[in-house]
Amino acid sequence: MTMLTIEIPEKVEKTLSDLVEQLGGKVITTDTDKKHIKAAKKKQILDDLEESVKWVKLYKEGTVQAKSIEQLLSEL
Repeated sequence: MTMLTIEIPEKVEKTLSDLVEQLGGKVITTDTDKKHIKAAKKKQILDDLEESVKWVKLYKEGTVQAKSIEQLLSEL
């Protein structure tokens, strides 16, 4: 099988993808897929950062205790 990389307008992406599959080909990835993956990663990073900031605030308030580096390493 041959791999082909092409650049097309977004408005015909779905139609061309369907055509490729009807011809027995396989659409491996699209820019739309990459955009969704990138957005999901960005959201996960922001969520993790927000959780970390909340935890630091709780630590500063004295609500939670931090673990020592030895405790963290022993968990590995």
